[in-house]
Amino acid sequence: MFFGKKNSILGIDVGTSSIKVVELTKKGQGIELTNYVSYYRMRQRQTFPFQTDSFSFFEEDVASKLKESLDAAGISTKNANFALPGFCGFFTIIELPQMEASEIREAVKYQSYKYIPMPLQEIEIDYEVIEGEWQNNNLIKVLVVAIPKETIQKYQNVATLAGLNIKMLEIESFSDARAILKGQKEPAIIVNIGDRATNIVVVDGGNVVVSDSLDFAGFHITKSLSDALNISFQRADEIRKTRGINKEIGGLVSVPIFSVIDKIIFGVQKAISAYLSKNPRCQIQRIILSGGIANTPGLCDYFTSKTNIKTEIGRPFDGIIYNPALQKFIDEIGPSYSVAVGVALREFMEK
Repeated sequence: MFFGKKNSILGIDVGTSSIKVVELTKKGQGIELTNYVSYYRMRQRQTFPFQTDSFSFFEEDVASKLKESLDAAGISTKNANFALPGFCGFFTIIELPQMEASEIREAVKYQSYKYIPMPLQEIEIDYEVIEGEWQNNNLIKVLVVAIPKETIQKYQNVATLAGLNIKMLEIESFSDARAILKGQKEPAIIVNIGDRATNIVVVDGGNVVVSDSLDFAGFHITKSLSDALNISFQRADEIRKTRGINKEIGGLVSVPIFSVIDKIIFGVQKAISAYLSKNPRCQIQRIILSGGIANTPGLCDYFTSKTNIKTEIGRPFDGIIYNPALQKFIDEIGPSYSVAVGVALREFMEK
């Protein structure tokens, strides 16, 4: 039997080097942040991650640190939504002829083998018909999401070991878009720069239409600064957080830090090109940074100068009720909770 606050849900984001949890509760017509907690593994070169893009996933390790964190925060809610890293699943947009809604599921199954690089018997498939400008009178556009059954089982094992009840799993791209855009329809790009990976998502009409993952992220930015200045990783991270993106740091020119960021920006430009190739008349309105590196001073300005697209920091807690005493936390590290917030919000925004 599961106990906890009525109408409450946990949003859980298991990253490569951290676990983030938010507890959201329905309060009248609003949604309230009732608790949060995070666990960060020391970001050292020799430290192994919780999971990798080779689908390694250390269930007992994750469950132990998750339960430890929940207990420390005094969180009793047991129902949880989990966000999966982008490399844990696949998604694509397919076109189908006009048909009855009851026929779409079978059509999706029939067409999916062309796009998903795994045997259909090894995956679970879900889909959603894309509404709005992406549709036309002749074809139905359908977003198809596939998650390996092995991955689902691993997350179920984590939940069981941590004493939680999984309500749903979702690829983090969709969670991030929900938290950052809150249903806004204008085309935008979300760039979530985490510790070991950067997730790039193009959203149009509220729909995730392009998603890509890069192996360049916060760890690599800090490591490049550490190597360039010959200082410790911890000291380099402190400089990144306080001084930000500057050509001159400590009297030395830090070229490597820009080379890492430029690789991320190149990935953003590729995503824009992929989107515009199918939607030449559309225009990306803005770039939104999320993840643990988003608040790095000067990063938004650098993105804007390189892409000529207005870049801003994501605000996943906008529209959510929270104690004013948390404002400093919201301002400083709120963007790093965007995936956890987004996957929790699904409980209240999509039934």
